[in-house]
Amino acid sequence: MNPTSRFSEASQREVVELTTQIDALKVQRQELTTKASKLDDAIRSLQSRVAQIKNETAPISLLPSDVLEIIFEESRRVLFTWLGVRRPLPIEVQLSHVCKRWRQVALSTPSLWNTLRVPILHRENAIRAYLQRCNQCPLNIHLGPKFFDPRIVEVISSVLIPRIGQFRELVIDTEDRQELYALLALFTHVAAPSLQRLKITSNDPIRGQGSYTPIQIFKQGAPRLADVRLSAIPITLPRAPLSVIHLDPLPGPGIPISRSHLLSIITPVVASLTVLHLKGFVSGFHEEPGSAPVVLPALQELMVHGNALIHGFNVFRNISAPSLRFFRLYGVKRQALSSIHRFMTRTSPDQFHDLRSLQYIECSMDDDLDIYLPNATSALTHLSMTLGSHVHLMRLLLNSDKQAALHGTSPLWPHLRTLSFRLSSPWPRDRDDAESDEEDELPPTIALLLDVIQLRRTVGSGLELLRLEGPHARAFHSELAQALIKSQLHVNMEVVPGQDFDVRSATPEGDWAYAGHFYGSQYRSYIFRRLQAGPHGPNLHWGSVPRGPGPTLSP
Repeated sequence: MNPTSRFSEASQREVVELTTQIDALKVQRQELTTKASKLDDAIRSLQSRVAQIKNETAPISLLPSDVLEIIFEESRRVLFTWLGVRRPLPIEVQLSHVCKRWRQVALSTPSLWNTLRVPILHRENAIRAYLQRCNQCPLNIHLGPKFFDPRIVEVISSVLIPRIGQFRELVIDTEDRQELYALLALFTHVAAPSLQRLKITSNDPIRGQGSYTPIQIFKQGAPRLADVRLSAIPITLPRAPLSVIHLDPLPGPGIPISRSHLLSIITPVVASLTVLHLKGFVSGFHEEPGSAPVVLPALQELMVHGNALIHGFNVFRNISAPSLRFFRLYGVKRQALSSIHRFMTRTSPDQFHDLRSLQYIECSMDDDLDIYLPNATSALTHLSMTLGSHVHLMRLLLNSDKQAALHGTSPLWPHLRTLSFRLSSPWPRDRDDAESDEEDELPPTIALLLDVIQLRRTVGSGLELLRLEGPHARAFHSELAQALIKSQLHVNMEVVPGQDFDVRSATPEGDWAYAGHFYGSQYRSYIFRRLQAGPHGPNLHWGSVPRGPGPTLSP
């Protein structure tokens, strides 16, 4: 039985009328909704125009485009620590999404898009977009670490290698030797006419054990290459006027590079090499007895880490630097340091007569220092040491100044004007008598330093600058400043509260290679956090991780 048959004829007519009214109201509601949507769009458009007008009157909007370009360029130098499990967008992409004018300025600045970090920040689409936007600008390329997707090598080969003529800076940072040699193979038979800076490192503490196979790169030449940073990997470089060479250590147990291969890198560039840092492991047990050292007439700066000496390598038996001006020793053991000091005193005045800066960082120093070392380095203007570790050197300086004041003679290190102290650990109040009732008694280190400052002034060679470096420099500065005031002494002080020296990074923050080390470290930490957080687990693939907070923006 039909339910409507139970209604009367009047009821049925009423139902029909009400249904008609409902349908009409629905149509009217839809029309109003459409109209409201259009009104909302119009309101947003007007609000956008109001915001645009206001933005045009803002002080930053009054800046000329060329000034804005400079600000954008400088903002790329700021390095932010990555947090959480999302990769940040590159700063140039973020800048290009602020407003219409900023995007116009960013897209019309080719140099803003000349740095590619693959796969850290850039995937294939981004690589192509950057190359299009940077036009013919010199390129800074960072390859690695952790190529989860095997396609990436193909992308590098097909997209980046054809633009190698624009490479100005190249960083290759790999996780194992397979990655390393797969990438190096791409650069074997090519020329890099604009390449100026090169860094090659491997971070493989497990599979990297044993000797690395020698390989030659840029066989077609790299005539402008000037700055090279290598892990202890036997790489044959093209002939180029190199001025800077850093030999960095590999992770894990040291795999020494052979003395012969080190000299084969140095020998072709003896005329142009001005900076040499030996931080990696070098094997010296097979050095030829009586062999003449390689003379580096242009070498101005030499840094020797204890790593380079523990396998029997003797620095000055293999190289000679008659014009050396800056000499830094880091982590050198007592016996090796004494040998270096003896060589310096024995070869004076033929060598080290132009030495201006002598730095000791975390070295083990004997107490048998004598006046022959200052006599051999009489032109020294800057002396640097780790606070608390090199008291013998401070006492040598103090005692020599006492003798000069007593006899009215010229002091040792008469040109010394800058003292630097590195504080790698928290500053202890190293009182010998902690239970002393003398509240104003100075810690021995500060008392010794005040004596040095006073006597330097007495002998006519007053200090012009006292530099405090390291992560704990500020605490020591506060106490020293109070002691100077109480002693009525004055010396200009400079505090450099940077991070502690890391031989693996081996680069200060102002160095061009620091950014590569920073991004590599951040990316490795980020991958570790992603693997811990899931959901990808150990099958995480390159390019599968969301980028940046919120929705992904196209470059």
